[in-house]
Parts: sequence; structure tokens; C-alpha cells
Amino acid sequence: MDRAPLVATVLLTHESPEAVRRMCAYWKNGDPDHAIVVAYGGTPENYSKLGVDHAVFVDDPWLRTKDHPRERQSYLGVFQAVLPVIRELGASHVHVAEYDEIPLHPGLNARLLDLLVRENADVAGHRLNRVDGTGHPHYTFHAHDPAFLSYWQDISCREYSAVVLSMLGCGSFWTRAAFEAVAALNPPLRIYLELMLPTAAHHLGFRVRPMDGRDRFMAPEILKTPADFESYRQEGAWRIHPVKGYWSETVQDA
Repeated sequence: MDRAPLVATVLLTHESPEAVRRMCAYWKNGDPDHAIVVAYGGTPENYSKLGVDHAVFVDDPWLRTKDHPRERQSYLGVFQAVLPVIRELGASHVHVAEYDEIPLHPGLNARLLDLLVRENADVAGHRLNRVDGTGHPHYTFHAHDPAFLSYWQDISCREYSAVVLSMLGCGSFWTRAAFEAVAALNPPLRIYLELMLPTAAHHLGFRVRPMDGRDRFMAPEILKTPADFESYRQEGAWRIHPVKGYWSETVQDA
């Protein structure tokens, strides 16, 4: 008999220990059958006080950027830090979430698993677009460097190695095989995570698919508040992002 899927939800946060514990309790209450792994980018002192079952400290300057696109923020250090825990848990899939992503329905990961099956996909994410040969700002910022395009040629198993994809890192959903393969990479230059993650997965032979119809619910430029939860839920949102400060306050039932 095939083993049931086990999702490891990686929650990337820098918030206080109290906020982290509230966040983990909320996610666990809405989906008790998944494992939660906190990827902590705050201070070492706060990390020592988290008091959660599974956590790793991510001491990676490529994560700790301020102007994320220009400084080419990377999640490779996050992937590499959490991978031993994911293997130990025996997870079959990985959901990469940021602290300001709020689930609006119980069983979110079951919905994401169903989406992967329907799309016959290894990776699914929001705002997935092909951007090579376009004026997309992230692409043009990288394309002047010959090492950027030659890197994809070096690792690609595809017939056309010039494909570059863009995708939000937040809310992306992965098979463990795809997650492990991308985590193993060590590019010779820093590549912004929204390009690195989907493009690397594609060139390594994995099928990357969009989460059609739900991108606006995760759009980082559209700030959300708890007052928006019900209206977004009625519009078909599974989760929303970003909701700032939610875990730092007393969390009511959403």
C-alpha cells in the first residue's frame, strides 16, 4: 500500500518567540496532519527561546536583505538548512510559507496536494511566468551578466536552456525530490529567489505549474488585514499574503 503524503510546512519568520508559537499553533490547528518546520531568521537569542518542535536557525546573509530584488535575496540557504529536518520527518512534500501568509481554510495542504496531482506537477507557485527575452525587471537586472544565462546551460536537461521563469517564493509547494534537487545547487552568482527557484526546478527536469486564479490573494503589494479574511474567503482564497503583525497580536479565530 502506498504511503500517505506527509507535508512539511516551512514557516520562514524573524518574529518574537511568542509570535512564532502563536503562528505554529494556528497552522497546526488548521491542518493537524502536517509537520511544521520553523526557519528562523531572527536573533540567536530569540531562536533559543522558540520552544517549538522543529526549528532551524538560518544564519545566511543572502536571506537578510532589505532591498530584496536588488540585493538578490536567496532562499537556497533556507532550503539547505531545513532539508535535514525534512528528511528526518520523512516528508513527501514541502510547503514554503512566510510568516505573513495566513491560511483561510482547514486542510490547506490537501488542496495543494490535489493541485499538484491535477497539474501533474512537481512544483506549483504564484505569479509563475516565463520572462526570458522580456522587459521583466528581475530578468533584465540579471541578464547583463553572462554567468546568469550560462549557469542555466550548465545545469539544464532541457532542449532549450535559455528559459527563465519567475515565481513568488512565498506559498510555493514542492515535491521533496524537486526541493532536494534545488537545495543541492551552488550557483556561481547570486540569483534572486523569484527567478532561481522556478528556473532551477525547470532546468533540472521538474514540472513547474501556476496556481491559476489565486495570484491576487498572495500579491505582496496588496496589504491585507484580518478584516479582509471573510471577503477573501468568499472570493475563493485558500490563503492570503501579506498580513503584517498578525501573530504579534492576540489572534482571534479566522
